[in-house]
Amino acid sequence: GRDIRGHNSALFRCDKAMMRPQFYDKFLCTGDKCTDNCCIGWEIDIDKPAMERFAKVPGEFGERLRSAIHGGKQPTFALASGDRCALLREDGLCELILHCGDGILCDICALHPRFFNEFGEVREAGLGLCCEEVCRLMFSSSEPLEFTLDEDDKAALSGDDEYTGLLRRARGEMFAALQDRRLPVAERLSRCAEFAWQIQEALELEQPLPGVPQEYPDIFTPEEVSRLLGTLSAMESINQEWADTLERLTQRQEELLEALPEFLGETGGEWRYEHIAVYFLYRHFTDCLSDGAVYARTMVACCSAAAVMLMDCMRWKDSGALSEWDRILDLKLYSKQVEYSEENTAEFIAEYD
Repeated sequence: GRDIRGHNSALFRCDKAMMRPQFYDKFLCTGDKCTDNCCIGWEIDIDKPAMERFAKVPGEFGERLRSAIHGGKQPTFALASGDRCALLREDGLCELILHCGDGILCDICALHPRFFNEFGEVREAGLGLCCEEVCRLMFSSSEPLEFTLDEDDKAALSGDDEYTGLLRRARGEMFAALQDRRLPVAERLSRCAEFAWQIQEALELEQPLPGVPQEYPDIFTPEEVSRLLGTLSAMESINQEWADTLERLTQRQEELLEALPEFLGETGGEWRYEHIAVYFLYRHFTDCLSDGAVYARTMVACCSAAAVMLMDCMRWKDSGALSEWDRILDLKLYSKQVEYSEENTAEFIAEYD
C-alpha cells in the first residue's frame, strides 16, 4: 500500500488538532489484494492545484494525461471501457503514479478513502466504509468505538463556541446512548432517533439539552422500514448490484422484519450495527454546524445501521449462514450507494429534515 503522508494536500499541512477513530492509524491500502478497485466505477473530481500540476507535465505522457481529463467547471478523469479510469493499466497500476510519482495526484486519489470534517477548532478524520479494508478494521474489535485526540491536542476543545460545544456534547451523549449495551441494538437505534428529535427541538427553542429519553417510538415498524426503503429507492443507484439488492429488500421487507429477532439471536454481533450507527454519526453530524439538521443527520446514522441489518438478514435467510466477509460486502455496498453520492446523501437528509 502507499504511504501518502508526504502528499502536498493542504489537508495534511493543516496545523489543527485532529480527531480520528482508534483504528485510523492502522489503515494501509491492500493494493492488489483488494477485491475491489478504487479506479473503476467512480467519476473522480480533480482539484485546481492538481490541474495546475498536470498542466506542467511535459512530453507525450503529458499530452496523454491532459486528454484523459474531462474539462468544464469541475474537471474529472475520463472513464474508459468498463468504467475504468483512462489512466488505469490492465495490470491495475496507475500510469500517472508510474510516470510522475505519488506527489502529483489530486486530493481524492491521494487521500481516498480518508475523509476530513471541520468541527470547531478540531479537524475530524476518518476512513470511508466504501473500502473493504476499513470495514474489516472497524469490525476487528467488538469494543465500543472510540475517537481519539493526541494529548497535546485536547486543549483545542476549549476553543468551541457555545453552539459548537452544545453540538459536540449532544453527539457525545448520542454516542453513549447507542453504546448502552443493556438494551438490544434495535431499541438503542430507536432511542437515539427520539433523542435526536428532542435535541433538535431544544436547540431550536434555545432550551437546555434534554436527557436520554426513556420512552421512544420504534423505528423498526413496517411503516418506518417502508419509508426507509422508499427513500433509498428514490436515489440514483450506484450500480446494478445495489439496484438488485434494494429490489429484493423491498419485495421481502415484511419477511425480513419478522425474521430480525431470530437473525440477531442466532448470528450475534449486535455490536456491529452499533459500530455502524456510531461511525455514520461521527462522519455526518459535523455538518449540523451549517444546516442545523440534528434529527435528519442522526436518522441517516440510525437508518443506515437498520438498512445494513436488513441486508445481512436477507443473506442469512438465503444461505442459512452469514460470514464476516458477507457483512463487509453488505456494508461496503451500502456505503458506496449512500455516502459517495452527494445527491443521495442530500436526499436522505431531506426526507427526515
